[in-house]
Amino acid sequence: MKRHFRLIILGGGAGGISTASSILSKKKDLKNEVLIIEPSEYHFFQPGWPLVGSGEMKPESTKKPTEKVIPKGARWMKAFVDSVDPVKREVTAGGTTVSYDFMVVAMGLELDFDSIKGAKAALGKNGVTTNYLYNLTGYTYESLKNTMTGNIVVSRPRSKIKGGVSAENSIFTMDDYIKKHDREANIVFRSGRAEIFEVKKYSDSLKEQLEAKNIDYKLNEELVEVRGEEKEAVFKNHETGERHTVPFEMLVITPPMHGPAALNGSGLLDDGGWVDVDKHTMMHNTYTTVFSLGDAASLPTVKMGAAVREQYKILVDNLIERMEDKDPSHIYEGKTACPVATEYGELILAEFGYDNIPKETTFLDQSDDKKLFYQFKKNMLPFMYWYGLLNGKA
Repeated sequence: MKRHFRLIILGGGAGGISTASSILSKKKDLKNEVLIIEPSEYHFFQPGWPLVGSGEMKPESTKKPTEKVIPKGARWMKAFVDSVDPVKREVTAGGTTVSYDFMVVAMGLELDFDSIKGAKAALGKNGVTTNYLYNLTGYTYESLKNTMTGNIVVSRPRSKIKGGVSAENSIFTMDDYIKKHDREANIVFRSGRAEIFEVKKYSDSLKEQLEAKNIDYKLNEELVEVRGEEKEAVFKNHETGERHTVPFEMLVITPPMHGPAALNGSGLLDDGGWVDVDKHTMMHNTYTTVFSLGDAASLPTVKMGAAVREQYKILVDNLIERMEDKDPSHIYEGKTACPVATEYGELILAEFGYDNIPKETTFLDQSDDKKLFYQFKKNMLPFMYWYGLLNGKA
């Protein structure tokens, strides 16, 4: 394999593949000059995993071989990134060093189950699960079907997370499931955040749903320990420092998450561990040959696939300008969308930007749950993802 590329893209997830597809369609001279470095053999449609956990999708429908989504004209290095030197413009992956003219960081983020005592060892048994690991999404649904009484506890950390409303999707659909099946179980939601949602309009709507459905929820409560055999979850209150133990029959963990550890010490990360880019142009604040989008980037918006759909188009246009030795001129205003299923068949569609003001694309009140929105998420979104977004056309 050649050792120098015009463009190297770190990560073959939604951000990396959509960026590669788009720029190759716009700049034909980049054929065989784009290298995607991605270690996973499979590409996953992760927005579908909460639906798998609630029995609305099959796990196998959310994955495809990575080689099937690599765009024509790009090359793929199946390796983990070891280190990056943005001064020398070099990336070392799998022990091999390659150089670049420009780089896009789309490595996503990393799950930190180790920060919760006992969590990693507890996963996959005694009703302890997560919708953030492909091989456990099916176990989530099996555990839901087998839970007749007791607490179904869903946690959310204070940290930034991908799929920013995954936990909320779980609590509402699971609540709907136990009520439809006349179970005696209780839904318990504990969030390390200080608010239900960033945007007041949608936060108010979600609070109304929680209270109307009699769901036990508390804020500023961080999951710090899992005692799997005893079926106990320990939470720490961020305001008081006090710890509370909640018994469970089923525990759905949303773990803390952080930026790509392989970039530590590279000079590319900000103090929070995210790729330090301008929030409007997505160009690095120090290295003007580096761009970033999606979950790895420091962009102050909810980390969702819908955000990537807005970001990659602007990033590609700005990257092409930089390749032509121009200043980036295209602006991203933080637009994202967060679909929250309030029960099977109904959904709130939150859309907003950096200013946290709703920017809705339909004539309907999107804070009011609608069947139309749910059907879009369940049936249309996967199609748009596989055949639109990943091809740089959505």
